[in-house]
Amino acid sequence: MTVLTEEQLRNMPFIFQKCMEDHPRVQPAEMGRNAGVSRHTAKKHLLSFFEQKILHPPQMRAKMCKQVVEFVYLLKITDTEAFIPILEAEKYVFYYCTLGGSYNLIFMGYNPLDFSHLKGYERTVISGIRSNYYVPAVQNRSYKTAYQEILERCNRKIEPSMIDMKLEDFAWTKELWELYCDLKYDLRIDFTPLVKIYGFKSSTFYERIYLLKRYCDIYVPLYPLGEDNYTYFFLLIKTGYQRFVAESFGQLPVFSTHIRIKDCLLSYVPILHGEERSFLRNIISVWQRRGIIDSYDLSIAYWSDRVNNHPGMPPPPPPPLPPSGTIPPDKGEGETGKEYMSFM
Repeated sequence: MTVLTEEQLRNMPFIFQKCMEDHPRVQPAEMGRNAGVSRHTAKKHLLSFFEQKILHPPQMRAKMCKQVVEFVYLLKITDTEAFIPILEAEKYVFYYCTLGGSYNLIFMGYNPLDFSHLKGYERTVISGIRSNYYVPAVQNRSYKTAYQEILERCNRKIEPSMIDMKLEDFAWTKELWELYCDLKYDLRIDFTPLVKIYGFKSSTFYERIYLLKRYCDIYVPLYPLGEDNYTYFFLLIKTGYQRFVAESFGQLPVFSTHIRIKDCLLSYVPILHGEERSFLRNIISVWQRRGIIDSYDLSIAYWSDRVNNHPGMPPPPPPPLPPSGTIPPDKGEGETGKEYMSFM
């Protein structure tokens, strides 16, 4: 039986993450070669990392295009539990998150919605079409080293930089979209049943997988100390230095995601239990004092679900709203399932 050193065990999730980012369906033998262990040892530890929620399987998120966009809403309401059945009944809502803080409900959908007429609604903190995700590489380092690196970056010349909101010219088909929905949260599932369901030849199936990789970004969530050992901060940040802020969060030793909504940056940043005060003192307070961020709204997530409505192709992006008009909710039909997920 091979006995691994503490350093090997600490480095292994980072090595496996990089392998799956480069090749989502990489085999344990190749992971083992990169980590300097046998195929059997690599497979055993990979399964363990999934079970402990240190690693998640490779996931896809669609790039925003002229044909399909995603709307993000941050609301303040009186009772989040009362709104959940409403969200789960909406045909094109696919994600929601309940939080405590400046806003206590985040949800995402494929069409614009207006909940301002509902009992318990207080205000919309922000809403709009999201940018593509910006996901920095996870650094294998201590929090102390991460804070030092972030402070050093603050001492360099910082140029204004915003995350791009450009829409691509992709052409989704109904068939390709449904395959995306089947693979969105796990690119390592067995392809054989999907080949049979869709009636593809093996070669044409992999041509569609190639298209999905063009139309989507692929991520492998990594929480080195286990997902349950982190506090999940959502920060809505007003800043003209969006890329600098997102890249700086990327110095932390944990997976984080960043999207632009209108002129704000929404950052999902897990912070290790016990590091919350240091994070706010060493990063957020410093950025405020130096004028890197103008303001921010902070909420802490305590539950998130994806809604498996699987409604088929989303509607095309709507035209701009009339000056005094709103688009009423588009109610869906059929059963709704939900499942825990790690990020939006």
